[in-house]
Amino acid sequence: MVAALVVIAVTCALGNWQLRRGHEKTDRAARLATLAAQAPMALRAGQADAGALVDRRVVARGTFEAAHTVLLDNRPHGNGTDSRAGFLVLTPLRLADGGHVLVLRGWLPRDAQDRTRIAPFATPAGEVSVAGIALAAVPRVYSLGQAPSAEAGRKIRQNIDLAAFGGEIGAPLLPVVVQQATDTGDGLARDWAPADLGADRHFGYAAQWFGLAGLTVVLVAVLGWRRARREDRQDEPQAGRQNDAGPTNRMIER
Repeated sequence: MVAALVVIAVTCALGNWQLRRGHEKTDRAARLATLAAQAPMALRAGQADAGALVDRRVVARGTFEAAHTVLLDNRPHGNGTDSRAGFLVLTPLRLADGGHVLVLRGWLPRDAQDRTRIAPFATPAGEVSVAGIALAAVPRVYSLGQAPSAEAGRKIRQNIDLAAFGGEIGAPLLPVVVQQATDTGDGLARDWAPADLGADRHFGYAAQWFGLAGLTVVLVAVLGWRRARREDRQDEPQAGRQNDAGPTNRMIER
């Protein structure tokens, strides 16, 4: 019984977690749809309030610092239909007023035989205007407990932290990442995954967990009913034997 209660509690908790993840994605998609109707916000140095920028359409004007470009490994194509592994390409943009913001420029396929053999891609020279969506952080992947700071100085990395990377390049970054939408002729893929991609999958997983919890409840009920029936059957013969023994004993006593 205790084991069954544990299974029910765990599966319900996992189902609720999957529901929350699904609702988070659908809520963010609705938020993006609402913010899309607003005029884009121009980025400038000194904007420290990430809450006022996240998920907003933004425009940044400045110059890419190509020497500080990093590639985040093991990233699938953003549209959710391409299973090939690749890189997310990030380059800091030095704003016209002297500030810096990290730009998630696009996706680059990875060489299947040699991950260090990077396909060529262009980085625009001179001042450019980059439009896109402000993200709270760069999407992360599991990296076996390795902190982003441990990868400092590498061209190819697993994850990146804004504050740590700003210290690494000697230029504090704005607290958001620009997910680039405009085409700057660099040949990178920018068909980003929609915000609600995978929400249906989370709801499906939730249904499976809740279904398992319900099945456990049914099994406990059925096993309990069978145990009660078995105990009743064991009690019936004993009662019968006691009744049958009564007349015989009385005859002996006579």
